[in-house]
Amino acid sequence: MYAVEELSKVLKVLGDPTRLTMLKQMEAGEQCACSFVDCFDISQPAISRHLKMLRQAGLLLERRDKQWIHYRLNETSPFYPLVMELLANLEAVGPSCDCEPDCAM
Repeated sequence: MYAVEELSKVLKVLGDPTRLTMLKQMEAGEQCACSFVDCFDISQPAISRHLKMLRQAGLLLERRDKQWIHYRLNETSPFYPLVMELLANLEAVGPSCDCEPDCAM
């Protein structure tokens, strides 16, 4: 069981198509933040805001590698089973984009 307020916050974060697509791509594994800029054709600050919201909701973990930040699904989140169930019911979003070696974060 989830607390109503906590679940409400997570559902608000999951209510955005861009964030859901990001999570769907991360279902296959860790993704570099820079790859989302190329995949979604939106600004780096907008991508950062989306990733920050997902991280603050406890849905993502991050790993820094020099100037790049890599994100992955947080398997220890109490909402992980719910997220996985939602992602299983989403259409495939196509191949995930790879981080370009010269991209700068």
